Amino acid sequence: MRSNDFSKAPPQARAEVVFLGANRYRNPLVMVGQLRRWPKLAKGLKRAPGYMWHRSYYEFPDRIGLIVAFATRDDLMKYARTPEHVEIMKWLVGGAGSSPAKGGFIRILNAEEWGYTNGEFRAEDSRLGMIDQFTKLSSE
Repeated sequence: MRSNDFSKAPPQARAEVVFLGANRYRNPLVMVGQLRRWPKLAKGLKRAPGYMWHRSYYEFPDRIGLIVAFATRDDLMKYARTPEHVEIMKWLVGGAGSSPAKGGFIRILNAEEWGYTNGEFRAEDSRLGMIDQFTKLSSE
């Protein structure tokens, strides 16, 4: 049911901003280099102010991606400036021709003021149920 109170929902539902990104690597060996660097980066990420949740993902054969939820956009942007993040970005895309990445993307997604909750994730009550009407399309 429609709600703007996500206080009982998991951290990713409470986030105001979500980072979505992925990189395509030149070969499996350089992907191992990314995996070796990940623990240091993850440690800093989890300690960052406003960090709420993350998931890594793999897409066969040569992509590793990351989804990260932050409390605010400023929290995300501050994390991007940390030494461990700058270091991995320099390694990833730094040198012309020597970078391990063939390409990559970043999207920053901002949460709408409202969304939908059900059951134990619903702050107002614990009802489970469908909405009466779907949200109107922009053309309606």
